[in-house]
Amino acid sequence: MEQKETLLDNLFQDFQSSFNQAAPEEKRRLAAQFYPWAEQQMDSLGILAPNNHAGGVPEDPEHPPLTTPGAFQPKNRRDTFLQDIQNLVESEIHLRQIAENIEQVFWLRDIRSDRILYVSPAFETVWGRSSQSLYADPLILIESVHPEDRVQVMVAMPLNNQKPFNQAYRILRPDGSLRWIFSRTFLIRDETGESTCLFCIAQDITDQKQVDLALHKTLDRSREQFDLSRKMSLAHKPEAVLKTLMSAHELRSAQRAALLFFDNPKVGPARGVELTAAWLSSQNLSHWLSESNLYEEPALWQLLQPNRTVVINGIQSDPRLTPLVRNFLLEAKIQTLVIFPLVASGDWLGCLLVYYKQENHFNHIELRHLKVLVDQATITLYNLKLLEVEEESRHEAERANEIKTEFLAMISHELRTPLTSIIGFTTTLLAEDVFWEPDEQRDFIQTIQQEANRLNELIDHLLVLSRLEAGMLPISQEPHSLHEIMEDALPQFHVLTSRQTLNMHLTANLPPVYVDAKRIAQVLVNLVRNASTYAPEGTEISISASVRGGFVQINVNDQGPGIPPAEHKRVFKAFRRGVNIENGSVQGAGLGLAICKGLVEAHGGRIWIKKKTTPGATISFTIPLVPSAGTPENPMEEER
Repeated sequence: MEQKETLLDNLFQDFQSSFNQAAPEEKRRLAAQFYPWAEQQMDSLGILAPNNHAGGVPEDPEHPPLTTPGAFQPKNRRDTFLQDIQNLVESEIHLRQIAENIEQVFWLRDIRSDRILYVSPAFETVWGRSSQSLYADPLILIESVHPEDRVQVMVAMPLNNQKPFNQAYRILRPDGSLRWIFSRTFLIRDETGESTCLFCIAQDITDQKQVDLALHKTLDRSREQFDLSRKMSLAHKPEAVLKTLMSAHELRSAQRAALLFFDNPKVGPARGVELTAAWLSSQNLSHWLSESNLYEEPALWQLLQPNRTVVINGIQSDPRLTPLVRNFLLEAKIQTLVIFPLVASGDWLGCLLVYYKQENHFNHIELRHLKVLVDQATITLYNLKLLEVEEESRHEAERANEIKTEFLAMISHELRTPLTSIIGFTTTLLAEDVFWEPDEQRDFIQTIQQEANRLNELIDHLLVLSRLEAGMLPISQEPHSLHEIMEDALPQFHVLTSRQTLNMHLTANLPPVYVDAKRIAQVLVNLVRNASTYAPEGTEISISASVRGGFVQINVNDQGPGIPPAEHKRVFKAFRRGVNIENGSVQGAGLGLAICKGLVEAHGGRIWIKKKTTPGATISFTIPLVPSAGTPENPMEEER
């Protein structure tokens, strides 16, 4: 008998030694096998199974058992099994150390009562809630799931085929932050094969999800870049290029957009800008009355940058905006302005302006993506410009002989008409067989004088134009008052506008301008003559002036038929003539606007036709203010 007891003691000591040396996973497997067998042997001998408080697994003084509010006293064999599992998790030293140090969360839940038997400490870090709150209310596991994912989590349940069940869902923490969770759940069965509890291991995969989301966004952007680049390369008009570009994901919420091209890319916006194309988010969007004025404002030009994108949020308070530019933007209810430079072949061609009615913040990845699209659009627009210039040059070359013939016919007609009148009236006066009364003779002489003046004016225009083209026309710039220049030209204005109403809007405090007064008066007279030629009788012709940076901008506005956008640049070429809408006749020699352009540019200014939606045409030009100390006398010299 004693030998048997000694043998049993040796066997048990060997088992303890092997158990202590085993890995945690092996210990858990051995314990799971040993406990049911030991319980069966005790039941057969009529011995009650000990619990943790009566002996059982010894406590480690350095790692006391975890306090588990979900602990309960066993009432039957099933409860005893659940108690054994709970005790195993809490009391086994190595298993507890693992539970306290791994990032994953795991918990045990009773299937029948839904009670949480155990939850690892990592729950508090991932869910942002205390373990005590979960023991008290297991529904927290469902209530914390994001509303969009809650149904799929509630209906999911591991099948009885012993295969784990995987899920990915979002949870909302008490601080409002969102975390992505990946969980793996499986059933635990007792010795009879009955499912008693759920074991779930959950891991925070938020960082991984964010990386995956960033990769998906990058892939989507790459696809969008390829698709939109292909579509833009097939476009034949700037409007089509802009429309395609504005279909990019980050630009779809914009209210409107505008493509601005510089008149002289070498010097940027200082020499003027042209609205090449515009885009509206809706056809019902109200018209922006001040848009054309905004693009002519030098304060806006200062915001344009050739090497970086400019984002302006908070139109009301951004210090980079002048009051005038701010008012223009607020008129259209703009809250965010984004300005992209258009650069191709090393030249700063212009800018894309995108307007949002709400504040829109971009990160550097979005801006980089948009820059790629804008660069592709710029290349397409640059190629379209080259094609347009080539086509126009070819068209002009093809019409060179035709233009020469038209020029000779026009000059012959313009010269012959006054000469015919002069010869006719002088012949009449010299006729010996007719006696003319003094009043009649005076009328004939006045007609001869008018026709001679007309002939002299035509010859003078031809000489001025030829000298301008050769760069030989002397320009004597001196400080002058614009009011005085206007007053000197006023008698000619009244004669030219005898069929219309002339209004002048000049502020009293306009600074002096640095011009050749005679030549600028000639520009004004030519523009007023042009307006009176095409404006219907009884309409208004107005002249206004305002300061724009270092220049004064003068506008001559009429209520005539207007000038088609396609002709806005061509009308300043020599021998371009319009048609009078009242009698359908072709007017003048087509030299007036060409001379105006040459004279204005000789002063360092520029001249253009404003785009407008109201009837009529507005021709604007700039002349320099008196230069301050250290400023070159001719602004063109600085730009060169």
